Amino acid sequence: MKQNDWKKGFLDALPIAFSFILFGGIFGMLAAQTGLSVLESVGMSLIVFAGSAQFTALSLLTDHTGMWTIILVTFFVNSRHLLMGLSMSPYYQPFSKKFSTVMAFFLIDEQYAITMNHFRHHRATKPYIIAVSLTLYATWVGGTWLGTLTQSLIPDPEKLGLGFSFTALFLSLVYFQFTSLLRIAVFVLCGTAAVLLAFVLPYGLHLLAAGILAFAVGYFFNKETAKEKPAEQREEVTA
Repeated sequence: MKQNDWKKGFLDALPIAFSFILFGGIFGMLAAQTGLSVLESVGMSLIVFAGSAQFTALSLLTDHTGMWTIILVTFFVNSRHLLMGLSMSPYYQPFSKKFSTVMAFFLIDEQYAITMNHFRHHRATKPYIIAVSLTLYATWVGGTWLGTLTQSLIPDPEKLGLGFSFTALFLSLVYFQFTSLLRIAVFVLCGTAAVLLAFVLPYGLHLLAAGILAFAVGYFFNKETAKEKPAEQREEVTA
């Protein structure tokens, strides 16, 4: 079973992994154009591992923004991970705190979407979580490295229309979360809230606010969410 979980995790992450090579390459290219060395660019992907925060940091570096401002802004951009972690916590209860703490580093939007979709139908296992996480991590870092080395060969992303590819990627991830009318309603409500709040809240705070709204809806309708869990996993989590 464990061997199948390793394979399943790798195969589930593979479609996103291919896109990570492209997006990581774009980040590496832009990082080099910003003035970062290969070591600095790859080091950021190794240590930070958060695409949206890394692209935000590059734009701030281009504007010669101060270090503490960059740290604060990237913190707000990634603050949604707190809510994501809270929603995943029931599935991690059977595991040790050490394992959960280590795997928290690999919690990104894509890893969250893939594993949560799997958890709705199967029991959470360490091999599956590790396989998904390391596949995404390796391809993001590898893509960054390739982008820094081949920056002159990569066309301008804007000319190729690759900006929309980020939107398409996230829409494909969200599609598999549409398992009920409540989830669809939350998506529309929070998506609309995020867009409207973007006009009045700076530094990614609109994402945090929309995330809190989604979390509040999920909290008050937790009975509907609990019904989606496999019976065997509900028993294990509550044990």
